[in-house]
Amino acid sequence: AISKYHKYRKDGAHGDCLNRSQVKLTSSFVALIEASKNAATSSIIIKGDVLDKATMDKGQGLGSVAVKQALVQAIDITGANIDIDEVNTLTNDAKGWAQAYNLVISTVAPQATFGWTVSIGDFAYNKHSGRQSVWDSASQYSADMLNDFELYDLESSYKADFLVYTKSSETPALDGEQWHNALEYVKQVSDYVKTPVMLADIPTAQAAQYFMGKTTAERQLRKAAFSNVFAIKFDQNSSELTSKIEEYQGAQVPLYYAGDGSHEGPLTAIEELNRQLIAAEDVMNNQAFLFETPQSQWIPSTVYKWQDFLDGLSAMHNIGVAGNKFWLIDENADEETNIKYAKVAIAAFLAQSMQETIRYNACDENNWSESRWGAPTDYPMAASCGQLGQRYADYGVNPISGLDHAYSCPRNDKMEVSALTHAQWYGAPAPVFAAPDAVLEERGLLVNGFAGRWTNNGHCNEVPETVDTSKQVWERDECKVYVGQKAGTFLWDGSSQESVQGCGWWGRGVIQTTGRQNFGTLNHYLGRSHVDPSTIGQTIDGLTVEAPPTNPLYAELDFCSNPGLICSSEKNKEIKWIAGLFYWVTSVQAYPDESGLYPGWNYHNELKKYVDGGMKGTQFIDDVSGIVNRGCPDLTCDTGDVHNVEERRDNFNKVLTLLGLNPQ
Repeated sequence: AISKYHKYRKDGAHGDCLNRSQVKLTSSFVALIEASKNAATSSIIIKGDVLDKATMDKGQGLGSVAVKQALVQAIDITGANIDIDEVNTLTNDAKGWAQAYNLVISTVAPQATFGWTVSIGDFAYNKHSGRQSVWDSASQYSADMLNDFELYDLESSYKADFLVYTKSSETPALDGEQWHNALEYVKQVSDYVKTPVMLADIPTAQAAQYFMGKTTAERQLRKAAFSNVFAIKFDQNSSELTSKIEEYQGAQVPLYYAGDGSHEGPLTAIEELNRQLIAAEDVMNNQAFLFETPQSQWIPSTVYKWQDFLDGLSAMHNIGVAGNKFWLIDENADEETNIKYAKVAIAAFLAQSMQETIRYNACDENNWSESRWGAPTDYPMAASCGQLGQRYADYGVNPISGLDHAYSCPRNDKMEVSALTHAQWYGAPAPVFAAPDAVLEERGLLVNGFAGRWTNNGHCNEVPETVDTSKQVWERDECKVYVGQKAGTFLWDGSSQESVQGCGWWGRGVIQTTGRQNFGTLNHYLGRSHVDPSTIGQTIDGLTVEAPPTNPLYAELDFCSNPGLICSSEKNKEIKWIAGLFYWVTSVQAYPDESGLYPGWNYHNELKKYVDGGMKGTQFIDDVSGIVNRGCPDLTCDTGDVHNVEERRDNFNKVLTLLGLNPQ
């Protein structure tokens, strides 16, 4: 390092006399190096307003700074083992100064974590219609600055580990709506740089009640976590804050668990079964998981894959939810019989999945509403709110008391979300979406408060191969709404006769999870529970509220804040299957005969009876189809006849045959 230092000086980087600012800068680097030597495994917060100022002028106000000279001098003084070649890559400006901090801490304190401080600015006091307004007012400037300074460059060996956002106690308090916008800003910027966030020096007097809540039901910790916040550091302690923190830590709904949705062991306890299921990948992907194209051809699904299914099945069979697992094996049966039981259970599940979603290559519910089926117009934008006269946000609401189901996700009028999948025929409707009225009104799109419809008229001269997914579907350019679009456009004429505010609860996953109650139940048992801990153990509308599992499969995911995770997660592609498997475990395997019309009907007994009887007839698959499609183990329930019975039977027999069995 010394020889390189002398070489560096020889190149004329600085002279013998250091000016006052350089002396000050050198001293600051010396202090940083010495502090880093003692950091060990602690977390370092780099405080100051440099990044705030740089956000406004991209660092130009700081002008030229003798970064390299000062840092080399500090290295010489402290004897720190920092590569001078790395120092030589720094620039003598605000960016170089900031990167020097990253270099020093990463090199001298490799076991420590560190982050840069940014203030929540005045934008938070302004009124914002939605996410785009927050981005335009604040997020884009912070994101651009952090991108220009490369402090969180994922390819850098010296990237910072977390972002730190502060809120001065000298500025006015933020109300709930303003904190919502501030956290939206935090999420947007941290999403952009793919970095977690700490809230630090948050005024206790101003914000403790917002985050910790007057009551447990009013806590906004889950909102903070959804905004990528992993820690909140208040500026002062108080007896009330201490009490609320202790109450939170002692509650049965903590924010984080250790679960990650994975299972490292074998799929089942039967090695031969595992081998056969793994070997079936090619045949299942290419002969079972098929979807129908607009040209009436059947081709392999691009959404649903066998390996993802096996990953989901492994998690639900071996880990399960609150002790409830996907049943495959009877411990009292021999291996040969159990292999048949398992394959029949798998085939029954897949028979429904192939009919409900795989044949459409859909994870998100398609817009298929038409006036002939009671819709106010063909393909209304409000199909996202519910189709065939349904209102998905009202699923689980007690019609007498008006109370939500105990596990229902909260209503969320601020949802801005677009589906990922859609129908694929010529001029097919765009993916469904939800957006606040304020956002659409700001664009002048609503007519008397109502959204419009999709028309499949017109023709696209160019068929897009890519689209701008950073925009919500309704924001995209004409004929660039979805990949492969050949015709069609949005018409904002009020014909939906309702808005799309709060309408993000459409069906998702292989057996469509739909409505606030179903997403909420999924979130409580599989994700980051939203249920008020004070209600656990209570009986509400006849339901005793259970505590969430101590090891949920997806501890980091919040399906209430973002129901789209079922379809969008790239890290956990099996979730689209897990949602359906969870439904199967709770609604089919554990079918409750609440009507009293089917006394004694038991999934496990019926499955074993089918196998033990030589796999003859359609009674078993018909019963299962009835539960999935109409809510009872019969071909006709009080909700109507089972849809596409023959297709479900054919799917069942096809999967059994592909898995090596011989249904009669």
